[in-house]
Amino acid sequence: MKKLITSFLCVLAVQCIFAQEVKNKILPVIDYKDGIGLNFIRPDLNRSGHYSFMNDWEWILNQYNELGVKWTRIAFSWVVIQPEQDVFDWTVYDKIVEKCNRDGIHILATLGGHFDSPPVPFWAGESLVKVVNTHPEYLENFVKKWVERYKDKIDYWEILNEPKSFHKGLSVMEYVEKILKPSYKIIKKIDPGSKVLPCAYNNLPMIGNKEDFWDAARGYYDIQNYHLYSFWGYLRFNSDAGPEIEEMQNFRNLMIKHGEKTKEFWVTETGWFGTSGIVGSLNYYYRNVPNISALDEMLLEYNKSHLHEDLNLKPCYTGDEIMKHSVTIREDSLCSFWMKDLYPRALSIEGCAKVFQWVVMDEFEDGYKPQAYYGKKVEGDTVQVKQVAIWALIGGDKKWRKSAYSLKEIINQQQK
Repeated sequence: MKKLITSFLCVLAVQCIFAQEVKNKILPVIDYKDGIGLNFIRPDLNRSGHYSFMNDWEWILNQYNELGVKWTRIAFSWVVIQPEQDVFDWTVYDKIVEKCNRDGIHILATLGGHFDSPPVPFWAGESLVKVVNTHPEYLENFVKKWVERYKDKIDYWEILNEPKSFHKGLSVMEYVEKILKPSYKIIKKIDPGSKVLPCAYNNLPMIGNKEDFWDAARGYYDIQNYHLYSFWGYLRFNSDAGPEIEEMQNFRNLMIKHGEKTKEFWVTETGWFGTSGIVGSLNYYYRNVPNISALDEMLLEYNKSHLHEDLNLKPCYTGDEIMKHSVTIREDSLCSFWMKDLYPRALSIEGCAKVFQWVVMDEFEDGYKPQAYYGKKVEGDTVQVKQVAIWALIGGDKKWRKSAYSLKEIINQQQK
C-alpha cells in the first residue's frame, strides 16, 4: 500500500508541474463554450448504458448545465426507436430534445445506436449490410421520419457511429453509396439549412480502401469527422496531449491533400482512456480465458510492466470497489490534466471547430448498485457477466470526478 501511495503522489507531483507549464503557455483566444461538446451516455439496447439513458436522462442533462456544456452528441438508436416495422417510440428522445432546446444545448444527432445488440431491428434483418442491399427503404424510411420529427430542433446530423467496429461486412463504398448519400439527400430535402457529418473517417468500414471515400463522398457531407483515441488499449503515464495533436494535424493535412481545405472538421469523440477504467480494462489487465491472442497478451504485459504497482486484479468487482479502485482514481487524475493540455491545442488547429469528450457518465448494466458485482463472476457451473464501462467524467454513483471539475474550468474560462 505504501508503494502504491508513493507512486500515486509522484504522479500527482509531476502533473502539477506539467499543469503550471500549460498555464504559462500563450494560447489563442478560443470560444470554449462553442468548441467543446460532451457525449451523452449510450442508449444501446442490451448494452451497459441503456438503463441510465432511459432513466437518468434528466439528471444527466442537469449536469450539462452545471458543467456549462452547450453541445452534446446523442445517438438515436434505430433498434430502440423502431422495435416493430410499424411501431415508433420516440418518448425518451422527445423529452431529451425538448430539454436540450430549453436549456440551450445544441445536439449532434447520430444515426443509429453506438453498439446496439442486435445491430439493427430484428424485423429489418440480421445486419446493416443486408438491410441496405435487400431493403434499403427500411433505413431510408427511418431517416426520413427521424429528420421530419426533429428538423426544427436539431441542425446537425451524423450518419452512423463506427461502422468499422459495429457493422461487419459493410464496405466503404456501400457506406457511401447506400447510406451516406441517400441520408444526405433526405436530410437536405427536409431541412436544406442543416449540416451533415459522415461517420468518423478513421472508423469507416474495414472492407475497401478508405482513400476511395474522398472522391466518392465529395459533396455529400458538410463537416468532416474524426475519432481520437491515440492510446487505445494501453495505459498512459504522461498527460501530454502531443500524440493527439499530431494525429489531428495529420488528419487535417489529409483533408487538404484531398481538396477539402475549405471544410471544417469535428472530433466527435475523444477521451483520455484507452483502457476504460478497472472493469472495462479487464481485457487488458487480467485474463481468465483460454486462447488469448498475441496482441492481447502484448497489451496485458505492457500495461502490467509499466504500472509499477501490484494490482491484484480480479475478474469482477462490486460497484463500490470500482469507484474506489486505484486505477479508477489514477486514470481520472491524469485525464483532468490531459484535458487542460488537449483542448486549447486541439481547437487551435486550422479547421477544427469542435471536440466532443467521451463521455458524461459511467455505464453500469441495469444501473449502478454499490454491492452488485460487475465483470465476470463464476458461481458453480454458471458464469455471469455484468457489463460496465468506467470512462466518464461522472461516476456511476453520480459523483463528479476531478476530470469533471477540470472540464467545467476549461469551458468557463475567459482567455484574453
